[in-house]
Amino acid sequence: MTLRMILTRPIPLRLMIRRAALVVLAMGVLGTVLLTVLTIPRLSGDLLPLWLAGQAFADGAPGEVYAPVEPVFRMLPPDGWAERARAAGYEGFVYPFVYPPLWAWVFGLIGQVADFQAIAALASLVNPALLLATCLLAWRASGSAQGVVVHVAIALALLLMTPVGRIAIMQNQAQILVAFLIVLALERTRANRPVSAGAALAASLKLFPAVFALFWLASGERRAFGAFAALGLGLGLMSVAVAGWPLHAEFLGHVASIGRTGFFSPLSFSLDAVMVRQLTDAPIEVLLGHTTPTADLPRAITVAEKGPALALAGQAAFAALTAGFALAMARAGPTARYAALWPAALALFPLIGPIAWGYYFIAATAFAPAILSRQGWLRGGGVLLVVFGPMHASVLPLMFKLGVDFQLLGALLFLILGMAFLFPARAGPAPSAKT
Repeated sequence: MTLRMILTRPIPLRLMIRRAALVVLAMGVLGTVLLTVLTIPRLSGDLLPLWLAGQAFADGAPGEVYAPVEPVFRMLPPDGWAERARAAGYEGFVYPFVYPPLWAWVFGLIGQVADFQAIAALASLVNPALLLATCLLAWRASGSAQGVVVHVAIALALLLMTPVGRIAIMQNQAQILVAFLIVLALERTRANRPVSAGAALAASLKLFPAVFALFWLASGERRAFGAFAALGLGLGLMSVAVAGWPLHAEFLGHVASIGRTGFFSPLSFSLDAVMVRQLTDAPIEVLLGHTTPTADLPRAITVAEKGPALALAGQAAFAALTAGFALAMARAGPTARYAALWPAALALFPLIGPIAWGYYFIAATAFAPAILSRQGWLRGGGVLLVVFGPMHASVLPLMFKLGVDFQLLGALLFLILGMAFLFPARAGPAPSAKT
């Protein structure tokens, strides 16, 4: 069929009306989302630790990059950070730095050409664009049969009208960039660009995404795995070269400390933490760091030490989930991997970690509208309403007022989302790869 015939072929009236209605709906949602972005305050509290760690590193004070390692991770910053934060023009909560040392080196370089306020302002512009790009890439990677405008509009609405995206935008969270790079890696693999896929995953500069590289190996994407391994090794050696091994030992010490800790917060949707909370009888209440320590603010967080048995149970759950997904990836075809298994993994893996802040589910939420094309608008829409309805910004105050255990509820909701990705697709048009 020629291009002229395609362009001049008549379209049934019913299809035209349906498409027009979907476009109008999507543009209305997208407009509401953009207005929401403009009204979200920018606190940049999660961007601050990267800046302060970079300043400490650049000042030749490696002892102020990480807080002292403790048996229980208490989310307390190094001594002197409150003063550094005030000097940078920041007022509010001060959190610790828990990223690999290479991030501190990078932000040390950035700090030589711009101050914190300038970087925060730039991040406030870049992060919404990254969320938009993540939703677009998720549409391409999933092979969703629905239109790009509909998918992106719904995904952005789910992100920015719930804590998943709102808190990330409010705090200028680096997880936005990490989620973008993970979804970019999946999209590039689907588009048969394995080298750029591996490079994108390695560039996230975090330990957790490395697990996903194993799924490439299991599913035969050896070039993507090789690119990730090569660049990851190069970045690791570079990090040791510029930051030294002692800082890496401190970082790994904090990773181990986090693994031994249960975090009890209504905005951390961790099944691991829910289990620890039910089985521990020695919670510890910690006052979070703040630039004004005497401020009368609700700034306590509750943590608890897991103990050897619970820590081992968490590690076993992680190993079992990794093995299960690796086996499933090896057996599945490309359509099932990218429309079901990868999105499910993005939703389920954070749940079994010790911390699962809402923004850990950015990537999974970007894929969520694909459920509509797999399950149909009625059943798929019901899933999205069940999962994201209780988290809507207008519903949350009521949930907290009613005393809902939102840590447990949030964990169950994302468990439902992860399982919904795995539901067999309804009969209909096959998803298509977009290159």
